[in-house]
Amino acid sequence: MCRLLQATLFLSFATACYAQTAPPAPQNTLHTTSRLVLVPTLVQNSANNVVYSLTASDFLLTDNGTPQKITLDDQINPPLSLVVLIQTGGAAVHQLRDYNGLETMLASLLGNPPNQVSIVNFDSRPEAASPFTSDIAQWTDAINHPDPGDSGAAIMDSLKFALDLLSHQPPTNRRAILLLSQPHDVGSKTTAKEILRITGETNTAIYTLTFSPTKTTLKDSLKESPHGNPPVQVGNGSYVAYFDLTEPMLMIVDAMRKNVSAELATLSGGEAARYDNQHQLDDQLEILANHLRNRYMLSFAPTSAQPGFHALHVSLLSHSDFTVSARTSYWLNNPSDR
Repeated sequence: MCRLLQATLFLSFATACYAQTAPPAPQNTLHTTSRLVLVPTLVQNSANNVVYSLTASDFLLTDNGTPQKITLDDQINPPLSLVVLIQTGGAAVHQLRDYNGLETMLASLLGNPPNQVSIVNFDSRPEAASPFTSDIAQWTDAINHPDPGDSGAAIMDSLKFALDLLSHQPPTNRRAILLLSQPHDVGSKTTAKEILRITGETNTAIYTLTFSPTKTTLKDSLKESPHGNPPVQVGNGSYVAYFDLTEPMLMIVDAMRKNVSAELATLSGGEAARYDNQHQLDDQLEILANHLRNRYMLSFAPTSAQPGFHALHVSLLSHSDFTVSARTSYWLNNPSDR
């Protein structure tokens, strides 16, 4: 019995030692991407009213043409981190009067805490940003009555500045930029491709409200005292000119150029609109506030890990009379760059 007990104890000890020293059994390793792409999506009916009653099963989302499994959780409304970029230089010098009362409209757009906003004015470069706050009223005078800037309109540099500000906000927050400016950049070193890449990496939506610099010049010219020259009908008679006809020609050329601000808004999943006066600016901000609050927040984990630009397309499986507005791209980093 003693020998049997000793043998049993020895076997138990040897087994324990082997268990501690033997290499672990090989296991299957599952490699997946943890990247979650957010796709804010606005749906409107034929009367341009927001549609509220859809579910995830109503949507079809493709990534580079491949359908994706999407999630829609209408119970989650993450806080909003918003940067408002206000052009004060270049042609915007003539537009500053339209900013009167802007603080009230921005407060409605922002909504309640914990939503936060930072205000940045820019001309040939962005100015220092106000700290993020839920109480926009403390910046009333700076928003409604900004100081005129220089002759620049560095839109791309200012967007990059805003994206850097948002990069320090919680990653679980919705991130958005509201740009009030002319349509075209003047003087930036940052490229549109760079802005597209960063917005795609950070799930940031860009919303733009732009004015026409040439229309602003036209309106100011028409308000001047009468000229000695006889009036001239331009085009279909929409403009009666007492001044150099190069301004109406600039309007025509301007209309044919690519609106970079609007393109970036579309690609990022935001919206683009134009305004010509304070009343239109207020109306567009009110529409934007409604759309921003009532977008479906679709999300998916990409099935493709291919780095670089990805084209997105969101549609409805039925309701062909509805209009869908959503981001059309995102950017996936190479894992070695992370």
